[in-house]
Amino acid sequence: MLLPDLKQFLVKLFQYSKGKIIDNIQGREKLIKVIEYTRGLYVYPKKMLGRKISLNNLNKTDVLVFAAHPDDDVLGLGTTLYRHSVNGDNIKVVFITNGTGRGGESWAVHARESEKKSNIRYKEAVHALSLINIPEKNIYCLGFPDGGTQRYLKNIIGDIYFLINKFNPGRIYVHCIEGGHRDHDLTSFVVKSLCKKISYDQVFEWTEYNPNQSLGAHNVKFLQTHLSTNKETKIDISAKERNLKRKMLACHQSQDVEQYFLQGEAIRIATIENIERDLYEYSQFSKGKLQPIIEEVNKCI
Repeated sequence: MLLPDLKQFLVKLFQYSKGKIIDNIQGREKLIKVIEYTRGLYVYPKKMLGRKISLNNLNKTDVLVFAAHPDDDVLGLGTTLYRHSVNGDNIKVVFITNGTGRGGESWAVHARESEKKSNIRYKEAVHALSLINIPEKNIYCLGFPDGGTQRYLKNIIGDIYFLINKFNPGRIYVHCIEGGHRDHDLTSFVVKSLCKKISYDQVFEWTEYNPNQSLGAHNVKFLQTHLSTNKETKIDISAKERNLKRKMLACHQSQDVEQYFLQGEAIRIATIENIERDLYEYSQFSKGKLQPIIEEVNKCI
């Protein structure tokens, strides 16, 4: 571990180099990753901020959810998951990131503050999902940095591949690619790319928010894409279910998302062929920045 002064120097070096010494995304991302490693925040796999994985629970998995952040599962799928739970389905939820991005990415703030945030986010998620009878033992966090999934694609691919094989789920839910958040889109891209590789076709996606659809929108719908011709299913949320969704969102107090309890839900079978086109069309990354990301994913898979 470096002395605090040296850690502070590295952070200041990045802030100076941003837009000056380093003018390309790969260079900036490499420098941030060095800072994250040097500060001991993300040393895969033995030390990842907020990582919570227990492999003692390998029983039958009917539904496996991959959500970029704690609360995405409720915003996009809360009622859908509730209905699965009522049906007696065994549900497991995996958060890709630790959710520490609000107020600054974890590499640039005090480690204790980021650790505190990650613990809060996980506990909030556990509380919310307990309302629909999903136990803590079924809730996982891979511990990758919120806002920094692009730096850890190889490791994320390894984790997701491992979990899919271990859990052998009846179906998978994941974000659609819609340009709402980079972590959402990359989570979607990785999961779908892996499922294509292993010939797994029970992949369903949900829509949450995008440039044409604000967070909390009641009448949600998928963006039109060149790829998917699959019919979407809009979830008709009852008053009782709406109230439950509100209670679940209220558990995520640190994110102030209870106000979005009117958020609608829509799902559809995901297309897992040629999904790079959706990334190029909708992702917040520029085409030049997307190319090395896509190349890395394809190489690792």
